[in-house]
Amino acid sequence: MTYRTDNTIRRQLLFACMAAATWTAHAADSGQIQQGSEIALKGASGQPACVSCHGAKGEGLAAAGYPYLAGQPAQYLIEQLAHFADGSRKQPIMQPLAKALSEEQRAAVAAYYESLPPVFDRDKLANLVQTYPVADTGAWLAHRGSENPYIPACVQCHGPGGIGVEPVFPALAGQPEQYLKAQLTAMKSGDRGEDTHKLMTHLARNLSDEQIAQVSTYFAKGVLKPVVNVDVQQKGEVK
Repeated sequence: MTYRTDNTIRRQLLFACMAAATWTAHAADSGQIQQGSEIALKGASGQPACVSCHGAKGEGLAAAGYPYLAGQPAQYLIEQLAHFADGSRKQPIMQPLAKALSEEQRAAVAAYYESLPPVFDRDKLANLVQTYPVADTGAWLAHRGSENPYIPACVQCHGPGGIGVEPVFPALAGQPEQYLKAQLTAMKSGDRGEDTHKLMTHLARNLSDEQIAQVSTYFAKGVLKPVVNVDVQQKGEVK
């Protein structure tokens, strides 16, 4: 890890947070949400319905590694659908589905899923912002990050407890473990489309395979359980 790379990640983190802070929300109208609902529930352009894999309420299918979409930021979903459509994010099921949809249809289905209630208790998870877990590398990375190599805490962008931050930082809490692991691995190898300011592309390269597994397990399972609070001095540097 070089000082230059550390500074690159810090700058990207700053730019991404500034972009999120200055973004102005544009509420979807009921017509757009209704159009998105039709696509999600019935399919469109000859493609199967989204509910086939992502559940009737956008809750996902953890056993198969299909992520939940309910409550995710519309802008994030629009970006990911665009990446699937242009092939920069590689996934054999999603690529042809996204490519078959027009930009208008993608925006509509994204607005629909954003309108659905999240699959977790947002208020309860928000209280995890000041927790410092004992002997859990995944939780430590999530809440505190690491200095060597430099890895900012996941919650700096994804919100306390991984609840997500609009417009482009998705919720992580409760996503399937194999899905989270696969996405971090794809980011690390460059097989997933560029995210905002290329932040995750660079950050994931600083994560070891073991750390990817640990932080994926934490957000999939551990973050939804009670977390023990301890003084920050009791925990050393992440290995």
